Amino acid sequence: MRGNLETIVGAMFAGKTSELLKRILWAEHQGKKILVLKHRIDNRYSEKLISTHNNLSHECYAMDDWKDVHSHYDFSNKKYDVIFLDEIQFMDADETILNVEKFLQIGIDVVCAGLDQDSRGKPWETSSYLLALADKITKIYGFCNVCGIEATKTYRKIEGGDRTQVGASNIYEPRCLKHWEPR
Repeated sequence: MRGNLETIVGAMFAGKTSELLKRILWAEHQGKKILVLKHRIDNRYSEKLISTHNNLSHECYAMDDWKDVHSHYDFSNKKYDVIFLDEIQFMDADETILNVEKFLQIGIDVVCAGLDQDSRGKPWETSSYLLALADKITKIYGFCNVCGIEATKTYRKIEGGDRTQVGASNIYEPRCLKHWEPR
């Protein structure tokens, strides 16, 4: 039987990793065999943990690329029931879609979380593809740092720089459309 794909997306500080952790804890409670992965570029808090901004965490494997992952793990459906992917926007789009599709075909469920847009309002490719393929989508929202209403955007405090700039509240904050501008 084919596995299910769930994608959790939103702006920074919306609680995507917290939502992913809820799913991880529930899978562990059910006795499922799981694997948690994130990209090595996400080194904000720890290389060996997925972490929320308020210090909730779970062990993970920090990958360089999918070849690296496959050199460390066997993905037969007897080995894992669910694979959890955090910060999917940092993973190579084509390789990630190919691997997720293989997992689903052999009956492994995949739950992934990440940003749907960058601070300029442009969709992240990997997130977009996984959203299109998802069996279930959860879009979550933060609260605007200016007015407190629902925040759908990530605001970069410092103008310019590369599209991928790993950071936390030192660089980014959640904003509503009224108080956001692409940067």
